[in-house]
Amino acid sequence: MPVEVFEVHGVKVFRCGTLVHGQVLAWTHFYKLNNLLFDCGCPNVADEVAKAVGEVRKILITHYHEDHVGAAALLRAEKYAPDKSLDLLKKPPDIPAYRKVVWGQPLPLDANPVSELRDRDIEVIETPGHSFDHVSYLVDDKLFCGDLVINTKQMVTMREEDCLQTIESLKRVLMYDFKYAFTGVGVSSRDGVEAYLDYLIGLKRRAEELYREGKGVEEIVEALFPSPPPRVLFIERVSEKEWARENMVRSLLGLKP
Repeated sequence: MPVEVFEVHGVKVFRCGTLVHGQVLAWTHFYKLNNLLFDCGCPNVADEVAKAVGEVRKILITHYHEDHVGAAALLRAEKYAPDKSLDLLKKPPDIPAYRKVVWGQPLPLDANPVSELRDRDIEVIETPGHSFDHVSYLVDDKLFCGDLVINTKQMVTMREEDCLQTIESLKRVLMYDFKYAFTGVGVSSRDGVEAYLDYLIGLKRRAEELYREGKGVEEIVEALFPSPPPRVLFIERVSEKEWARENMVRSLLGLKP
């Protein structure tokens, strides 16, 4: 149950998460193409992930968040990560208690800077926004893009996120020729990436309109997301608004947290 494996478009898909009272609170996805591993799940199930993955030649990390680096320290392979987060990976910060329950505290990780990756079959694309260090990897018609792409139901972001940067990063990757996007929340088509970009741009325009009318952030939150599902309210409460609708609105308006 903590690690599920299946195949989509010739890519092995791993879906993992921590069991809490018999259910997984948040799934995360990572991928194996031939002998390349793109991200590697969450620390709480690192042993299970390492067994499921088997042998790999290279591990390519999209960003430093714990649900993407979980098993990296246990796997024997060349490890590459964004240059900007190498120090964070070597000395991971102590994460909030709820994140330890849902994903787990990451182990220290020594990785090579992705700028030193020498593989003509892999193109590295800078895609900041979800995190300051985020990168994506293009292999043939497949884009491995971590948490760059979510979906058109998204209502919350982390406090550190920069949605304006995410919009620019989405525009950047769409300049490349790919059919499928392999993301932290699942596999998407190119059309799905375009739809997500349109969704964020639409939210940004509406938020700006309301802001020009004199509405405050809380009023804009209510206007954009008037009937949030219980899960969204639960996430905001448990995370003490590290994940919140308010973060998303502030970010789309270019306001500091």
